[in-house]
Amino acid sequence: MIGGAKPATDLRAMLRAFVGGDYARGFFARVAGQALAVIVLIEAIFLAEHFTPVFRDAVRHEADLSGILVILGLTSTEVFDLALAVAVLMSAYATLLRMRENREMLALFASGLGPFQLSALILVVALAGQVICGIGSGVADPLSRYAQRAILFSSELRSLKKGVASGEFYYFPSYVAYAVDNVQGGAPPPVAPGQPRIIDARPQPPRGKSAGHPRTLFVYQQIGPHTSRVVTAAQARLDGPDRSGRIVLNLNDFTSHTFADAHPLATENGRPARAPLCKTCADELKNIPRVTMKVRDMSQLMMVDQLLPFTARGSKIEEQTIFEQLFMPDASDRAAQMKLLAERFSRSLLTFLAPLVALAAVAFTTRLTNWLALPLACLALMSVNLGCEWLITTVTPMGLAGALLPTFLLYGAVAWLLLTLIVWRHDGFVRPQLARS
Repeated sequence: MIGGAKPATDLRAMLRAFVGGDYARGFFARVAGQALAVIVLIEAIFLAEHFTPVFRDAVRHEADLSGILVILGLTSTEVFDLALAVAVLMSAYATLLRMRENREMLALFASGLGPFQLSALILVVALAGQVICGIGSGVADPLSRYAQRAILFSSELRSLKKGVASGEFYYFPSYVAYAVDNVQGGAPPPVAPGQPRIIDARPQPPRGKSAGHPRTLFVYQQIGPHTSRVVTAAQARLDGPDRSGRIVLNLNDFTSHTFADAHPLATENGRPARAPLCKTCADELKNIPRVTMKVRDMSQLMMVDQLLPFTARGSKIEEQTIFEQLFMPDASDRAAQMKLLAERFSRSLLTFLAPLVALAAVAFTTRLTNWLALPLACLALMSVNLGCEWLITTVTPMGLAGALLPTFLLYGAVAWLLLTLIVWRHDGFVRPQLARS
């Protein structure tokens, strides 16, 4: 027992000294530098493709240039996990291929500890990639998604405090607002046959002077199952919010019209917000009098959430970190939460698998397959990712074991297959194949 334990202790000490030595540090530096370059390239392509939708969404929320740039930078975390897996594969492949062609592999294996030293290098790269990927997809990406939503909310609230733009619709939970420039000296809009005249909210200008308010605000609100309210105001201003989230809505030359509405406001998915009106009820609504109210000035106290809802972080599944999904399960949407957790766990295992795929690709790289080995390795890695996503979607996990166990078993089978290929082709990643012997 003692005699068998001493060689194992010596082996661990030698491997520990090798991993902490100058050669291993140079290997890790080459892999990290090349991986960083590949990640920057992939992120640049991703941001270039997503610039237009991000810019459109930011402009719709009235974000300024600095906010748009910050949001664009925060979206880079959405593809970081896949970019890291591909970057680790490509950098490990290039570094291992260079070591083989420079006969460094022959020197390692000739020393008698080549397989153990090489395995230690690959294991360190795999574990480091998995940890970084887990932090990126499980912590950084949820926080960045919440930060994007917070920036858009702040930008929209700031723009509303400045005033609404002319000719644009603003959609709130139970309101639709629209502002239009008044035509100086123009006639009021025509009235539809059989409909009451809408009172203009603008004050009447003094004789010999033009109107002093160039814009009118229209607000549509659903206040009942089949009752709507139309508000017009010559001026609107928001004061606040204070620390408790209260804001004050000030309306000048305020006019309110209450109608019986047989066609209530539709929701975002296009369905009616209320139940359709029956024929008998529609006949009864014709006899209901329409109410009109005109007020010079009005102030209403409300909370920010009534105008712009902003839920806390974690209310959306994609904003939950991996620790919240592990230790604070959401009973209301457990399946979606576990599915996202399985996908994040899959991406971290994909990064762990990347160095093994790179080593297998080096073993199969010859003069004939030199131009084909790396693309096929990337294709194989992405195929494993797609297969795991299909498995997660098919299984539809409802618990922690159901989310992680199938993914772990799939990647375990792929890792066993890669190790089998590497052992079978061990001469392929030791002897130089591209240079003339």
